[in-house]
Amino acid sequence: MNPPTSRYLVFFQYFGTKYSGVMETLTDQPVLGVQNYLERAAQNLRPVAPIKFYISSRTDTGVHALCNSAHLNVQRAAGKPPFPGSVIVSALNYHLKPEPIRFK
Repeated sequence: MNPPTSRYLVFFQYFGTKYSGVMETLTDQPVLGVQNYLERAAQNLRPVAPIKFYISSRTDTGVHALCNSAHLNVQRAAGKPPFPGSVIVSALNYHLKPEPIRFK
């Protein structure tokens, strides 16, 4: 039996100067997308299954965002309760340092 999955809606902002846009890019590219960094940070939550961000929009290389939204699904080990939303935001912000990306 699979542990339950919790879905979270998150809002984030970033200075896009060093990114290829918001969407994920192949890791062999010279410049990565914001999504690459978001998903890398999310793996520190120690989910049962890899976490994927479903971002509501797209941006081009170098574009900044003041309020972008996405949802993510987090599956924790059996018997562990879902994270409160505030823990998700704090943990992601912590693991994104020193990147200029922040969750609100």
